[in-house]
Amino acid sequence: MIKEFLESLEDPKRPLLAPNYWILKKLGFILPKNIIGKSLYIILHEVATFFVISQYMELYVIRSDLDLVLTNLKISMLSVVCVFKANTYMLWQNSWKEVFSYVTEADKFERNNQDVPKVKIINTYTKYCRRLTYFYWGLVFTTFLTTVFQPLAEYLTLSSLREGFHNGTEGFPHIFSSWMPFDKENSPGCWITVVWHTLICAYGASVVAAYDASVVVIMVFFGGKLDLLRERCKQMLGQSGAGISNGESDAVVKELHQIHVQFLKHSRLFNSLLSPVMFFYMVMCSLMLCASAYQLTSERVALGPYESEWWNATLQQRRDVLILSGQLRITNIFSAGPFTDLTLSTFITMNW
Repeated sequence: MIKEFLESLEDPKRPLLAPNYWILKKLGFILPKNIIGKSLYIILHEVATFFVISQYMELYVIRSDLDLVLTNLKISMLSVVCVFKANTYMLWQNSWKEVFSYVTEADKFERNNQDVPKVKIINTYTKYCRRLTYFYWGLVFTTFLTTVFQPLAEYLTLSSLREGFHNGTEGFPHIFSSWMPFDKENSPGCWITVVWHTLICAYGASVVAAYDASVVVIMVFFGGKLDLLRERCKQMLGQSGAGISNGESDAVVKELHQIHVQFLKHSRLFNSLLSPVMFFYMVMCSLMLCASAYQLTSERVALGPYESEWWNATLQQRRDVLILSGQLRITNIFSAGPFTDLTLSTFITMNW
């Protein structure tokens, strides 16, 4: 059943991003074209934003209990990150669509121009992205269930909590702490609050699963794209000493240059979309995305032309190789706001 469901997510139009695109569309991150559907999704996201506001209203209500405030603040800050992701995605909708379009078209281009080394690279990053996406979804779903049933588990396992609840010294064990316009400690208000919190928790888990997995998959693809570009550079002047003509050399160099220019353009666009959210992550340190952050080693791609058979090339071809090498020296670095570069070592330092 699960296998059939996952197979149904595959789409030949998007061989790499199909599952990620599916969940983003279902959640309304990628808004539909019809006005009614678009309006309903926008309302959904803003209702979640209102919930975050209600959490901070509750913090004001309980401001006299510092320990409780600090406990609730940690959860409230995570909620801020979730709604920030959703709202920035809607705000920068066109830019995100451009990034997705580039990744899809660039991935299809590589799949249609394969040889043995390229096939290995493509299969490696495709399998990695699928496993990462599905395992991360599973992790988030497990976290959702744990969060929702934690109050019930505490009530069933802690006799002191049950006794305190019955004699009035303990409040109703809610999933979250948020302001409600009615009595949330007694029935029916307490059960309405439970349903409300469960729905919000499901929304937040879905946002994290959709956004984080998609971001990491795109970063993995950019890393794979650099490996593929390096492989193309190795083969730019022919193989096995056969060599190529000056005209063919010009065409190959132009193609490699254009591939790299498009890569830089869209990786920088992606960075501009991700960087503000990662600034929040540097504060909140979302552990899963931190552990999965893909550190690009874009300096390696500059070695590609030197690994080609340049010594068999003509003087003009060698000049073209030198020009392309200069182009490929331009590195691409993702950042977490204006403060630091986004690397795996940065996250390890922040977490420990």
